[in-house]
Amino acid sequence: MYQGMSESNRNSSNDDNNSINNTDVDRPRRRKRITMGHLPWELLKFVKNDSYSLLVKGKPGTGKTTFALTLLDNLNDDSNYFYISTRLSLKQLSFYYPWVEKFFSKDENKSGYRFEDARLDEPESLFERITNQLMDVKSPVIIIDTWDTIASFMDRESRLNNERVLQIWRERAGAKLIFLSETFDLGILDSIVDGVITLDNSIFESNNNRQMTINKLRGLPIRCSSYSYSLYHGVFYISDLIGDLNLFSTFEKIKPFFERSTLIIEGSNKSKSRRPDDFDVKDLFMNNNFISIFVEDEISNELLISLLLKPLCFWINRTNYKMMLNNFGPGFRYLCERILNYHFSKDKVTNKLLTPEIDFSSSFGILRDSSEKKEFHGSENSIDFERMKNLKSVNWEQSTNPKLHDSNLAQDETKILNILNASNLLSLIDDESFLKVLQDTFATNVIIVNNHKRNINFHFTEKGIHIKINLVGKNILIRLMNDDIILFETIIDRSRLFVEWRPVL
Repeated sequence: MYQGMSESNRNSSNDDNNSINNTDVDRPRRRKRITMGHLPWELLKFVKNDSYSLLVKGKPGTGKTTFALTLLDNLNDDSNYFYISTRLSLKQLSFYYPWVEKFFSKDENKSGYRFEDARLDEPESLFERITNQLMDVKSPVIIIDTWDTIASFMDRESRLNNERVLQIWRERAGAKLIFLSETFDLGILDSIVDGVITLDNSIFESNNNRQMTINKLRGLPIRCSSYSYSLYHGVFYISDLIGDLNLFSTFEKIKPFFERSTLIIEGSNKSKSRRPDDFDVKDLFMNNNFISIFVEDEISNELLISLLLKPLCFWINRTNYKMMLNNFGPGFRYLCERILNYHFSKDKVTNKLLTPEIDFSSSFGILRDSSEKKEFHGSENSIDFERMKNLKSVNWEQSTNPKLHDSNLAQDETKILNILNASNLLSLIDDESFLKVLQDTFATNVIIVNNHKRNINFHFTEKGIHIKINLVGKNILIRLMNDDIILFETIIDRSRLFVEWRPVL
């Protein structure tokens, strides 16, 4: 299972990176560990307070339990935990969230993590359990999933009184109270708790569109009040803010990666944590022959390259795989070279990133560089377009003729990644004959269109994978439009080297 943590998560937990050994909680060991999921900086700072109350609201299916369990893992201190479940048994929790078993105490006589199955308890009994924890246990963390089960059996006056009492006892005990609720009755619990978070999920084009709103965190400024989120693999992940996704600002502060270590791209097929149905963005260019990407105008070139960096590095790292940039300005090529030089040596980038380009606005058609327009066939860095045109038929012949797999032809095969800026070529990409030339000429085509304002020809959108990159609030969401519509959120991976595309489930 993938375990991700952003820089903000790490910075928020540097002072309390402890873990509890559930088989020997009397002898806690301090060690660094990677916490589950991905939570907002504001929230991680809030839960470091000595005492607080937090209300998490949301309709059924919005991920309240997933959020609470992920938060429990991120609390990451030596407090005594008490999780009251009024909807799921411990067996069901283990089935839906296998990673929570590490919280289960093997010895009931010892303090530490405790999960209570309270599905059959009367409200009076539940309330008594909570108050006993507040009075008898030092600085407990109490999660009530859900508070509605208790509150629904009280009249309004009794409920208000009991909620106030809990707040007073919580403060005196130095405890942390987390309420999960499906009730949106403003003015009861919202006004007296220290923090309020709302989870919402709407369905659009068969996809979940999940949004987390931070309504209040008493005593803390809220940098961003709204985040897209996912419940991927039973863990809560919020999408990173757009300002955090620009990898150029990160790389400016570090030594080039190729000088420090060998490039290892996370998420390989050999990883034990991978599931058969997992999506890995590094395979995007490897598994698809034709990819069209529509990008909103607000998304800069630096951000676009950051989003595509992982599949670009995976492509370049393969033997005999090269890349072309066509119809872009010199600034785009400079940015690509600049960020790739953090992962690979300058010689390797020069060799892999081909200099000749196809200039659709020039009568010369094919340019060697901006300073000279001359015949480059036969030069050291030229491209044999006839050979490239035959790549498709050669690849097909190799796949259908096993005798060719071990031949020199197969070993020397060169594949080209053609990245084409088609923002000013809409009339061309509407032409089916032009698309056929692209498919017959290059091994893999990535067509990028910025600020698209009109419908594209059906022949274009039906080819390969159709991707839309959209800015939603301060988050970037990616839609893959092919046989199914799949929504992804964007998160910096734990190495801080790549942007991951995490499915919104």
